[in-house]
Amino acid sequence: MPGMCVALKYCPQLAALDEKPYLTRHEMNLLIGAAGACPPELEQYCCANGDIRWFAKSALKASKKPSKKPTPPVEMDGDNSISDTECLQTRIGMDDRSIGRASLDSSFGVFIAYTGRKKYSRCVGSLITPEYVLTAAHCVQKPNGMVVYVNAHHVTRDTVHGGLKADVEPRYVREVVIHEQYNTTTRDHDIALLRLNESVAVGDPGSPRPICIPMGTKHDPIAAAGHTLNCFGWGVYADGEPADSKQWITLERISQELCQARMDSLRVALVQRVLVTERNICTITITGHDAFAGYSGGPLMYRKEGTWFLVGLINFGVGTTSSEFPVVSLNVQQYTDWIIGNIRQ
Repeated sequence: MPGMCVALKYCPQLAALDEKPYLTRHEMNLLIGAAGACPPELEQYCCANGDIRWFAKSALKASKKPSKKPTPPVEMDGDNSISDTECLQTRIGMDDRSIGRASLDSSFGVFIAYTGRKKYSRCVGSLITPEYVLTAAHCVQKPNGMVVYVNAHHVTRDTVHGGLKADVEPRYVREVVIHEQYNTTTRDHDIALLRLNESVAVGDPGSPRPICIPMGTKHDPIAAAGHTLNCFGWGVYADGEPADSKQWITLERISQELCQARMDSLRVALVQRVLVTERNICTITITGHDAFAGYSGGPLMYRKEGTWFLVGLINFGVGTTSSEFPVVSLNVQQYTDWIIGNIRQ
């Protein structure tokens, strides 16, 4: 069918697929094909003319002009770009066009490995600027003992240096910034920044794009209790064996009250009571595959209008492969000032 390259919000059928927590192979191929049919720098999708809903008057007028030539891709008013007030990165001078939007994959994903460590010693991070990776504080070691792989998919054993390596070029850490109030016992303030020794090229077609960290509370209803959130990593399966390919998981956010009640039921098994505060986000599995060991530092996120928004960092669960109790994550929106302050410094 004849169509045009438009922003995702103007094609309701494709937008509905993009918002689904699960996709069939056919649905994923539709999205990939629709994105691939348009110039990558425009970040638009090929949509059948009959499905397009115009919201901008200028675009509506343009669509009615008769023309025998194929209609070129157009950029319309109010497309799926991110407003300056939405992403933390715009507060430190980044162009919103270089923040990870309209991406069907997770090019901002980072596999964190440790030289000489065993196969179970693995963590996850997220590229938030061309120079910084956000992760959990308990994942962090000395800079010279860490190797990071931006936009990795598969990992294998490094027979030369020990530990694990990924299928992309390694990058190294120049500086580690751990939250000054991080508590190794309670895991409170479990957040850290890794400053890379070399900036990642972003913005070019096919290159990694930092994930958006939303500012304020207007995103809360979308990621509120009862809604689904996504995460990925190279953690262990329910049987305790580690995954060597990137695994995606879908989790349900639960209220702090329910999370605290479930944690309190474990007081016999735990050394001390786990306190759930506004600095935490709690999730439970809805598929059986939870954020088990190895997902630490992974992004808890949701997708809206072609953009990934990071709202949490996986911190800890109960046991290695238990799916009966909540996983507690750090609420990143409580730490936006800390992130901005340290990057500016």
